[in-house]
Parts: sequence; structure tokens; C-alpha cells
Amino acid sequence: MFRPKMTVYLLAPMLVAVAILTGACGASHPEQQPLQQFFRASGLRDDGTLANFAAVSFDPATDGTVTAFTITSVSEPKVTPMNFKELSKAVEDAQAADKDFSEKKKAYQDSHADALKRVVAAEAANKKLTGADATVQAEWTKWRDDSNASVKKVSDARAAMQRATPIAEMSLGTPNGPTPDLTAVEGQMESKDVTIDATVKAPDGSTSHKNLVVTMERAVAKNPDKNGKWILTAIKPA
Repeated sequence: MFRPKMTVYLLAPMLVAVAILTGACGASHPEQQPLQQFFRASGLRDDGTLANFAAVSFDPATDGTVTAFTITSVSEPKVTPMNFKELSKAVEDAQAADKDFSEKKKAYQDSHADALKRVVAAEAANKKLTGADATVQAEWTKWRDDSNASVKKVSDARAAMQRATPIAEMSLGTPNGPTPDLTAVEGQMESKDVTIDATVKAPDGSTSHKNLVVTMERAVAKNPDKNGKWILTAIKPA
């Protein structure tokens, strides 16, 4: 069988690049090690490893392979308070309000069932209503508009929670461990930009220098005190 030999040949350039990366980067910055791990795992397409500390990757098939890099600057951390309790309460409040609204809408619908049948039929036929049916139509239009607004409030509250949650969970969590209950956590989120001068080997084999900015974020929790691990959340040209 020739498959094993082909696999070795295909992996060899990648492994050489990883070896160069490991040997070329010093450890003068605390950001050096996580970046080194990131580019090593990206070069090997090791998604399992990346999932532990990165929300992005540097795809060798499209972005190339970083064979060496030097950190040129690190921004001051930006700090924002954690507000998971408030976000969670916003979701609960929106859901409760939507449930209350839905019950009132259902009561109106039940008490105007016959008129609403005529309204729906007229709207389907694009006919204009008059008298009491026109009044019901106007009221039902408002009920529908308010219903859409109520559903949107729930959706927006959930989306805000979902946007804020993943990075904090990754930062405070452990591989194969339980998902942290963020609503019980107080603290802050920190983010910083790390600018690097990277040697990148393109998919076609050519090599170039690129200035890249890598964004790193982590959760710093109180009660109990815990500094989460840094998560790589973005990488873009400088």
C-alpha cells in the first residue's frame, strides 16, 4: 500500500514549518506561547486543540502557514464589566412580557373569532372592509405589529446573551469540564491587540512578511477569584 508513504510526504513540509516556528520564537512576551500554539495548531489543522483557546484559525490552505513571527507591540488591555446577570434577567423579563402579551392577544382573538375570519378572508382577497369589521382589522393589525415587536425583544435579548457568552465560557472553562455558570460570576472582560511581524509561507510555496494584529480576550472573575485563559478571537492585517 502506498498511502502511508504519501501521508508522510504531505505532512513533512507542515512539520518542518512547525519546527521552524518553535525554534524561531523566543519567550520575551507572555503572549508568545499562546500565539506559538495557535500558529502550530493552525498549521497542522488541529481543530481540536484550537477549540481550547481560539475562536479563529489561520487556514494554511487559504491564509498560508506562519513559520516564524516577532511580536512588535501589545496594546493596553481594554476592560469591560461582566454583565451576565443583567443579560440573563433581560432575557427572562422579555420572555415573561411576551408570554403575558401572547395570552392577551389570544383572549382578543377568541373574543373576535367570527370578525377575524372575515378580516383574514378580506385581506386574502385584497378587499376593503368597512364598519365594525374595519375597526377589528385595525385592532388586529396593531396586535400583530405589537406581537412582532415583543418577539423581537426576546430575540434581541437572547442574541445579546449569546454574543457575550462563548468567549467567557472558553476562558473560564476547562477541556471536558463543566460549562461555567456565568450568571453566578462577577468580574470583567479584558481584551488586547498583539501586533506581530510574521513570516508566512503561502499555499503556492512563496514566502512573505506580513504584519498581523491578533486580538486576545479573557475573563477575570471574582467570587471566586480566577483569571481565565486568553482566547484568540480575531486575526487581521495590521
